[in-house]
This record gives sequence, structure tokens and C-alpha cells, in this order.
Amino acid sequence: MKHSFAFATFILLCACGGKSPEIAAEASAEAPLPPVAPAIVPPQEIADPTQPPSYEVAIASAAADHNAAKERCARQPEAMRARCEQEANAAFTETRSDLDDLRGNQP
Repeated sequence: MKHSFAFATFILLCACGGKSPEIAAEASAEAPLPPVAPAIVPPQEIADPTQPPSYEVAIASAAADHNAAKERCARQPEAMRARCEQEANAAFTETRSDLDDLRGNQP
């Protein structure tokens, strides 16, 4: 019984780095804490919904519409598929040329 108490005390002292639990608690209370992360702040630059979207947003939307149109064309009968894809490609090309005015409209 004596040996198990001494062994338990030895283990406890090793866990505390050789210091008593009270000293270890005081040392950890004195240790400097890492800096606190800043609060999440909403971005200052929120897009104005009355303004046209940025070029990147507009071209990504146009590309998504183009991909959806090509998927619809793929489900068409083969006789209509080629014409459907040509129309989808022409519409995307026209939209891309219309969006050139949006290039550089970033604040």
C-alpha cells in the first residue's frame, strides 16, 4: 500500500513537470495566453444590387447557361442536335461580346 501511494505521487509529480499541483496551476495561470482572434466582420465592399454584376460573375453565369443549353441539346433527337448546339454556341458568343463592357468595372 505504501509503495502504491508513493508511486501515485511520483506519477502525479511527473505529470506536473516535477511541481506540485498548486504550483503548476499558478504557473499555467501566469503563462501568456495566445491573442484572441478578431471578430468576424462583414466585408466593407458589398455589391450594390442596382449595379451590373462584375465581369467574372456575369461570364460565369453565361457559361453555366451555355452548359445547361448544351445538356438540353444532347437530349434532343440527333437530327435537331447539331442545330441546337450551334444556336447555343452562337448565343454564348453573343453574350460574351456583350459582357466585354463589364470588364474593369471593379471599384
